[in-house]
Amino acid sequence: MAGADGGRKSPVDVPSMTLQERKCRITQLRDLFIFWHWNMWNTETNDTASSYTVTAPLAEEDAKIGRTEAEHKFRNRETWSGKFEFFLSCLGYCVGFGNIWRFPFLVYRNGGGAFLIPYIIFLSLCGIPLVLMEMAMGQFSSLTAIHLFGKFSPLFKGVGYSMAIISFFVCIYYNTIMSWVIYYLYSSFSWVLPWTVCDPAWASAKCFALNHTAHPINLSLTNVTLVRNNGESSVGLDKEDRMQIPASEEFWNRHVLRLSTGIDETGSLRPELLLCLAIAWISVFLCSFKGIRASGKVVYVTATCPFIMLIVLLIRGCTLPGAMQGIWLFLCPDFSRLKDFHVWIDAAMQIFYAMAPGWGGLLSFASYNDFHVNVYRYGVAIPIVNFFTSMLCGFSVFSVVGFLAHQSDTPVDHVVAQGPGLTFIAYPEALSQLPFAPAWAVLFFLTLFTIGIDSQFGMFETFLSAICDEFRFLRKYRGTFTALSCLVLFLLGMICVTEGGMYWVQIIDWYCAFMTLMIICIVECVLIGYIYGADRFRRDIALMIGHPICAFWSISWKYLTLATIASILFFNFYFQTPIVYEGYVFPKWSVAVGWTLAKDGSAS
Repeated sequence: MAGADGGRKSPVDVPSMTLQERKCRITQLRDLFIFWHWNMWNTETNDTASSYTVTAPLAEEDAKIGRTEAEHKFRNRETWSGKFEFFLSCLGYCVGFGNIWRFPFLVYRNGGGAFLIPYIIFLSLCGIPLVLMEMAMGQFSSLTAIHLFGKFSPLFKGVGYSMAIISFFVCIYYNTIMSWVIYYLYSSFSWVLPWTVCDPAWASAKCFALNHTAHPINLSLTNVTLVRNNGESSVGLDKEDRMQIPASEEFWNRHVLRLSTGIDETGSLRPELLLCLAIAWISVFLCSFKGIRASGKVVYVTATCPFIMLIVLLIRGCTLPGAMQGIWLFLCPDFSRLKDFHVWIDAAMQIFYAMAPGWGGLLSFASYNDFHVNVYRYGVAIPIVNFFTSMLCGFSVFSVVGFLAHQSDTPVDHVVAQGPGLTFIAYPEALSQLPFAPAWAVLFFLTLFTIGIDSQFGMFETFLSAICDEFRFLRKYRGTFTALSCLVLFLLGMICVTEGGMYWVQIIDWYCAFMTLMIICIVECVLIGYIYGADRFRRDIALMIGHPICAFWSISWKYLTLATIASILFFNFYFQTPIVYEGYVFPKWSVAVGWTLAKDGSAS
């Protein structure tokens, strides 16, 4: 109804807006600004409105303030129920098996406390800047990897596909490790732990049970190290040359794995491990099929329980005889080791395994944040908390390793193993020496399960989110797509639970992750530092958190982080050594398969 002033509406025609409606309107204008800001260089915006989101307002709010359908789609994406869920999810994703079985051994092998010098340097130059960059990209865009990098240019969409492919491949063998953990957890529910006796069903004539020897045995678990050591075997004596083999090792190799002689001999499926693998994938499905709102509740248990259990294990370990010798071996500095370039390579590699830059998980998790979450605080805090978690794991592990060395009257450095050798041989053997051993074994393997399920969920969610954002019709069928993805990965993982499965785990772990991750991170630094603009990105972060951040981050993304990663990648190629497992040299065709997997991940 027109007023007397020639068409201007009278005040009664314009209803007053409530405080809630004003807030919604301000949020709408902010989102439209973000929408324009991210797409000002991109002319192909036909479906962009359905890709971006920050919050998910109620439908009635759209009607009240006149939000269009496109604007509603722009905001129609689920978010975390709270900031703490985001923090726990990211922390659980970063803290994985490597914190327990890789970091402690690397610290010991590379100069003890001296190793922390290159590790902290790479944490400052690579770990924190990359984690902050990926989180900020995800939160600012509310996009997952494939769609996000496609906004820079269709050419860079391959970076997102590489992240999804790497997560897909690693999910295969990571859940295989979960199946081993579940099997040991099940075996721990027994009055007599099965790896403490030489069962004739699987034990050889060389098997001996440490608990049942009348006098101390010079037990050297260095002889049973299961994973690569700079490309060379850590084995001091071959199994055939040793007079005695501990029951825990025989239980692992001859019963759990039934390890074949090589990758050429695949052997039969292990029914027990196949069942455990199915349980692992069912667990992942239950955490994932309803999206991050459901999984955000799960992390309250899976991300906090490991810390409680590790502290309990540390307290118990420190009360055992010989524990201090083990902890001292863990921390004793040998600064001469810093002259060895491999020490610096190991420190850099551990940053990429522990902090998870380049995997896409942190980016995906941050994309579900509200726009004004202080991503700067989380981007700095999570790598630092991860570092102290690794130290906690080191203290917990080496206190018990020191006890095992005391019990077997063996030098502590002869009891140290890495990888599965530490988790499934040395540590179970040590637990068997404790009073109420089954209870401590259940606690330890339950800790491993909760640590592993968080990381596995993070990698799986990276793959799911990237594909669902790229093909948005799948969002309506997320439960079905999640179930099918779990089934496919379960079927692909069946080869890893055969008698030759350990060799396939080594191939995927060796070739699919490290170098491809470094290439991805280099591309990310180039995109943010030079194509999008580091200073411009720094202003975007300030827009989200409400205050500017230090110029150091621009310098780091453009120069320091980029140069550091490029140098590490070059020298890693230069010092590349063949993959070896327990003295077994992999045939050329398996190496070619490994490089093909690496190429598929990096060439996308």
